Amino acid sequence: MIADGLMQALPNQLQRILQGYEHILPELVIAAWILVSIVGDLFLVGGNEKSARSWRYLIAQGGLILALLLAYQRMKHGTEGFVAFRMLWVNPGANAINCLILAIGFVIIGMNQYQQKSFSFEEKIGFFSILLGSLLTSLSIHFLSIFLSIELMSLGTYLLVGLRKDKEGVRASLPYMLFGMGTSAMLLYGLSLIYGLTGTMLILDSAFSRGLATADPYFAGMALAMVGTGILFKMSWVPFHPWSPDVMESLSAGWMSWISTAPKIAVAWLGIRLVHFVPVSMQVVIAVLAILTLLVGNLGALSQTNAKRLVAYSSIAHGGFLAMAWLMPAEQGVDNLLFYSLVYSASTILVFYILDELETTQYQIDDMSNWAGFGQAYPVRALALFIGFIALIGLPPAGTFLAKVNYFSQLWEKYQMTQSNPILALLIIAILMTAVSIYYYLRIPYFMYFKKGEAIHPADIFKNNWIYLLLGGGIIACMLFPTLIYSIWKV
Repeated sequence: MIADGLMQALPNQLQRILQGYEHILPELVIAAWILVSIVGDLFLVGGNEKSARSWRYLIAQGGLILALLLAYQRMKHGTEGFVAFRMLWVNPGANAINCLILAIGFVIIGMNQYQQKSFSFEEKIGFFSILLGSLLTSLSIHFLSIFLSIELMSLGTYLLVGLRKDKEGVRASLPYMLFGMGTSAMLLYGLSLIYGLTGTMLILDSAFSRGLATADPYFAGMALAMVGTGILFKMSWVPFHPWSPDVMESLSAGWMSWISTAPKIAVAWLGIRLVHFVPVSMQVVIAVLAILTLLVGNLGALSQTNAKRLVAYSSIAHGGFLAMAWLMPAEQGVDNLLFYSLVYSASTILVFYILDELETTQYQIDDMSNWAGFGQAYPVRALALFIGFIALIGLPPAGTFLAKVNYFSQLWEKYQMTQSNPILALLIIAILMTAVSIYYYLRIPYFMYFKKGEAIHPADIFKNNWIYLLLGGGIIACMLFPTLIYSIWKV
């Protein structure tokens, strides 16, 4: 028989377990939608592929719209609270980050549906796995939930990367998976060391800060370095970047954009929290790694003659820019990260989708000549692509100009306060690499407008123009109305 005391305590225990779950309704909707997608696909097997694809898009969009509405409501209400035994922390910064990630996912799925791109069951599960992992990563303040969230993101990425079965797909996916498993093991081992040093995995616990502050600095540094390995792998920071160009090159525009944005934004926000709660100063290490990431990303892009590979290298450099927010005060870091992420995501989607329209029968190491005459043949689309490249550089009238100016000004203030030479070096290198990026980003526009040739593109030249112009207009609007943009996530 069950003791009367246990039965009486059961309601209180259940209430304690479920306490705060009303704060994470968007994440619960996405988790439920993964199950809905799995069950729903059972009824689509063996049917017409076009009909099955339409139903998959409809189911996915339904979940995204519901989660996005709940996330926006949570963001505007400034909801705060702890969930799941203080493993998740709902706060204004995380609310805004998750709203942005959901919006990016909605745009990508909407564009894929409008352009009638394939959407298999595996692609749908991979997309939602990355989405849920990103949302949970931004809320996690316990190393166990951080590890599980990052691994959920990784599993979705493995699934999307492994869809291609040709030579290029295998060449990209196998090293990525091996690299990912290695960094996951190092992350887990680092977490076990931190638990041994502090006796807790909760980063808000005073024992966490006290344990790291009083531990042997070399031992604590080794533990933090192992944790950083797993985090920086998702950011494709140097020296954990070799997987990025091959993986990005092998993916379609939608999944290339998705992997380049959502995981990086979530991990960049996670880094802001970790840097400000870890009692060990890491600004020198962050500055040095950011410098190396900017150098490798930009200088690597200089020698690329394949358009997709060029932007893949440049995305490494943008990962370095995103994580510069780790060196800023928390509030300014969150605002700058959100603004930069918004404009960077719109620019990435715009550029990747237009580049993906290049139709070739086989892989080309040098495909620059295929863009010759594109400006004359498709003037509207060429203008949109040009705006996208200007935005990735960070020149006016694109909103990334303001985003980079904010980053540079914050780094200068940081240098004035600390007189840290690595911070000054990072600022100088970031400005120089922005100038270097002008050369490789404008290489394709040069071929589009100044070289004659037959552009190899779909016969349909008007269908997607309005989408590209809308994205381009949004990028410019971020420059013209920054106060309005900032007010979106301000409570």
